[in-house]
Amino acid sequence: MKRLLAVITVATTLLGAIPVFAEGAVPSPVATAEAKSTLSIANAMINYGRSKADPLAIIAGVQMMISAAEGTTIETAGTPVDLGAILDEAVAMAPDDALITARADTLRDAAETKTRGVCYWEYWCDYYGYCEYWYVCY
Repeated sequence: MKRLLAVITVATTLLGAIPVFAEGAVPSPVATAEAKSTLSIANAMINYGRSKADPLAIIAGVQMMISAAEGTTIETAGTPVDLGAILDEAVAMAPDDALITARADTLRDAAETKTRGVCYWEYWCDYYGYCEYWYVCY
């Protein structure tokens, strides 16, 4: 009888935990649609900034892309978008403007983390036998 109660308790606990794991794995359709529309608008702002030589529009577009990506890579036709190069383009349009340079510098760290190709955990050991995991991106 005790084994039967233990099996029922474990099974109930496991069945109750499965929906929790499933909710975290699948993004909601609303969040996905919002991210897609934000990326579309950001791309349009960057194109507008390039055509009208408006560095503030380019910087605003990059900021929108960073916020919409939420730690993932932004890709176009299978290649990652280099947001750092887009920021360099905005700074080149107005090299004497301190506001543009300062805003681009604040976004640069976040932009570089969005364009890394692959990140993984690596198990590394030194000569003394001390081992640890390192998070490596290239």
